[in-house]
Amino acid sequence: MQNKNGVIQRLMDKDRDCMNELYDNYIHHIQRMIAKSDIDPVDHEKIITQLFRAIWSSPEILNKEKHISISITKLCLDLTKSYVISVR
Repeated sequence: MQNKNGVIQRLMDKDRDCMNELYDNYIHHIQRMIAKSDIDPVDHEKIITQLFRAIWSSPEILNKEKHISISITKLCLDLTKSYVISVR
């Protein structure tokens, strides 16, 4: 992938290829994080979908951290915590 600003700009331009690249680069990392949670495996896809919808609708969310990987990690952890709380 290109630099963070280039990725964010492409996402803001609604570049589907960029979203596919982002998905391909981070899906395994995201799946591992979710798998470590107390969430039923049946619901993992819901969190992944929420995460990528959030990025697609507001790509600037990736600007919160220095690296895209950190932004995605924190967003995934936040969504996972929110999901666990809402299910209880």
